[in-house]
Amino acid sequence: IRRLCLALAMAASLDGAMAFHAAGPRCLLNPAMAGSRTRAVSPALRAGLQMKAQSHMVHSSLAFQQRKQQPLTVINTGTLITGDNERPKVNTLLLGFYFAMWYVLNVGYNIFVKKTLNVMPLPVLFGVVQLGVGVLWLLPQFLLGIRNVPQPSPNNIRALWKIGAFHGAGQLATVAAMGLGSVSFVNVVKALEPIFTAAIGVAVTGVVLPWQVWLSMLPVCAGVGLASFSELSFSWACFSCAMLSNIVYASRGVLSKISMEGGDKGRFMDSANTYAVVTTLAFIVTLPFGLLWEGAKIPAAMASVAAAGWSPFKLFYMVLASGVFYYTYNEMAFLVLGSVAPVSQSIGNTVKRVIVIVVASLVFRTPMTPLGIVGSSVAI
Repeated sequence: IRRLCLALAMAASLDGAMAFHAAGPRCLLNPAMAGSRTRAVSPALRAGLQMKAQSHMVHSSLAFQQRKQQPLTVINTGTLITGDNERPKVNTLLLGFYFAMWYVLNVGYNIFVKKTLNVMPLPVLFGVVQLGVGVLWLLPQFLLGIRNVPQPSPNNIRALWKIGAFHGAGQLATVAAMGLGSVSFVNVVKALEPIFTAAIGVAVTGVVLPWQVWLSMLPVCAGVGLASFSELSFSWACFSCAMLSNIVYASRGVLSKISMEGGDKGRFMDSANTYAVVTTLAFIVTLPFGLLWEGAKIPAAMASVAAAGWSPFKLFYMVLASGVFYYTYNEMAFLVLGSVAPVSQSIGNTVKRVIVIVVASLVFRTPMTPLGIVGSSVAI
């Protein structure tokens, strides 16, 4: 775009350039000479300068069109990013801190959620409360001026309402899956998310991915199928919720990409504040549904918590910690994505799944058959 503007400026100033060429350096001392000698410019010189400027404009326009037509890269976060490989924007030490916190917070989230669901069978309400904790985490930062208050434009807020609804639905489906099956198995099934992102992206945007991309997804499907077949605690309910989470998060990613291509986003709408708005809207959308779906089950769930020997303070601590883990690990993921190329972030997300599966298997002593280990390894 900068080259194109420069070419337009060159074209607009052709007469001045030819005047200077005709008058020579002496026109700087005597401007009147420029006007008197401009008429001496030959038609061949004028045509040559015009052809040069037009050629520069054409090449700049072609380069811009090529950038617009770059294929989309599917990454494991369920978003679609343009194919540019940007250089890291932060130093290596800070980038390493982002990755480490992303991994640690995500492992902590999975462990706290599973331990809580083992004694409190309210996955839908639990997922809603985690979104609400994220809102509570943000409010003091906005009130104290630690971070700018986001001010989305009217067009952007309409798009964010849709993204927030998909984000909330994906969160509820993921927590429900973790309550119905093992953490390791849910993360293996979640490895299918990029496939849904690619399929929905093609259906919505019309961007055709290379055949090599589709071919590389076959072993992922085979690995998940093998792991599901050999899963000792397999249940169709857990598998269905995890697959629903993949579909919803993939749709959210495509909607996010479409909304990012719009016009005015508003004030202070960087990636972190955009996620803050999406979390708030997701909480507003899912709260009525959670109360309607599981509100009547709260007394029985509290009796189950007491029977497990948990005090109200421990329950409060586990719920609060899981909500903080959830929001902060997602925000760290946004910081990582803004600091490295999409391929690097995708590899980092895959490593994160491996760490979660291994740690969760050790903490909860999840038994895995040899076929399950092979299938999980192939999928990851």
